[in-house]
Amino acid sequence: MAAVKKSNDRQARQGWPVAGVGGPQASEPSGAGRVASRSSRRAFLILLLATALLYGTGLGGRDFWAPDEPRYGAIAEEIRSFRHGASGLVLLHLNGAPYTQKPPLYFWLAAAFGVPSDRVHEIAARLPSALAGVFCVGLTAWIGQLVFRPRLPTILAAGVLATSFRFVFTARRAQLDVLLTGFELAAIAIFLFLEFRRGGIENARRNPLAIAGLHACLGAAALTKGPVGWLPLLVFAAYLGWEGRLRGMRAILPVWSHGLSLAPILVWFLAANSLAPPGFAEVAVGENLIGRFFSGTSHARPFYYFILQLPLNFMPWTLLLPFAVTKLWRSSRTPETQVLPISSPPAQRTDFLVQRPVARFLIVWIVVPFVFFSLSAGKRGVYLLPIFPALAIVSVMALERASASGSFSTTSLRRLGQILVLVAGIEFALVTIALPLLNNEKSPRPIAEAAARRSKPGESIGVFGLRALEGGIAYYGERTVVSLRDESALRDFLDRGGRFVILRDRQLGALAAEFDLHAAERFRGGRRRLALAERANSKRPGRAP
Repeated sequence: MAAVKKSNDRQARQGWPVAGVGGPQASEPSGAGRVASRSSRRAFLILLLATALLYGTGLGGRDFWAPDEPRYGAIAEEIRSFRHGASGLVLLHLNGAPYTQKPPLYFWLAAAFGVPSDRVHEIAARLPSALAGVFCVGLTAWIGQLVFRPRLPTILAAGVLATSFRFVFTARRAQLDVLLTGFELAAIAIFLFLEFRRGGIENARRNPLAIAGLHACLGAAALTKGPVGWLPLLVFAAYLGWEGRLRGMRAILPVWSHGLSLAPILVWFLAANSLAPPGFAEVAVGENLIGRFFSGTSHARPFYYFILQLPLNFMPWTLLLPFAVTKLWRSSRTPETQVLPISSPPAQRTDFLVQRPVARFLIVWIVVPFVFFSLSAGKRGVYLLPIFPALAIVSVMALERASASGSFSTTSLRRLGQILVLVAGIEFALVTIALPLLNNEKSPRPIAEAAARRSKPGESIGVFGLRALEGGIAYYGERTVVSLRDESALRDFLDRGGRFVILRDRQLGALAAEFDLHAAERFRGGRRRLALAERANSKRPGRAP
């Protein structure tokens, strides 16, 4: 009897339904329970359909916007066109030159979606993000049911994720971070499945397929955006360490698993390095990894950047978090498990049943990436997208009633559902109507096509001090772009016979006389006025005094 009690206590501590205490094993669903279950499934399918419409409608309704989209579209198009042969599938290229900044998985997918139309257009380049976004929303609801059991609040949590501002905007862009979030979230879901539905992580070796799936997801995440894809392992270690069970990590790290999580990116990197010119490894590792983290070679921000940025990115649901945080922290410090008696089938229950292990996992899921990226010198708001599912689940806890049962009022849930519909409607109008109205100002297409129209086929276009614009000129202008970082590079470009240069209009005013340039056309690019400048005559510019 003592052994049985100990086993039950352990299962209860992990949020695992205990026979005789509650859960599906306790009783067969009644007719009302089956109706509620069907209603929950219907709500889940409606949520996925609505999310697909929000993320997919009008996906090609605007051009690529700088900085990332034009560059990623151009890289994927170079893969699809087979411009560099089979080696171009391994060694990525941008503007004809080896690309050192990111691994290939996203670009492979975008190129594959572009094959039917014979070009990686805007829809093809954005589809990996949109599909991954829908996947993340569905998986968030599934994770919620793994750890909380009741369905309706977790479906609402998935709806919160689906309508958080930054997630919506990024899921409709050609950007790596939603796909990265999808793979990391899948790895986290498998970990939680082993922890809360298979007797604890210490018994993970009994489920080798689950371990294989977890590491395959980590490998895909790394192949999407590099070693940051392995960050869930740090989350798992922090959680198990807090629980006093750090040795349990060994159960999910068998030797063979490294072939799934580490080998994909290592094999790709070694193959790409063998095809690349000298210096590829130094730039890819030294500048893109070490430099970004320690020196902020790209997107340098102060350490407190995410303290200010995250609340804005998670709007409008940031308003719920202050009410949920205290409940989450209190649950994480509860000295013993609070297993609630279940008097009705699970589908009818509205208690969140936040037990200590669950609360602790949610906390480390949020805190570990937040601290990790805050320590990094380079920062962008999208870096924290992988914690948005956890924030969404936590935010719904704000509606939990302060009672012994920790249940939700039906009124609160209904109101949240109504607000979700309203927010989704506003965002749908924003992304399908309002944002396309800004296309003329944000798109690099007009100036790129003007440069292509005025230049000869095969002629290079110089881009002076506008690195974010280079991918857009290469993609829409279908011309080779020469990156001009300073006046010396500009002079060399013109000395070699270059005729057209794209630069800021105010820079043209300062450089026109010295370099014999005049504005062929002027454009507005966001807040900047841009000029397509042409060399006034064939005379080479004089040297600076």
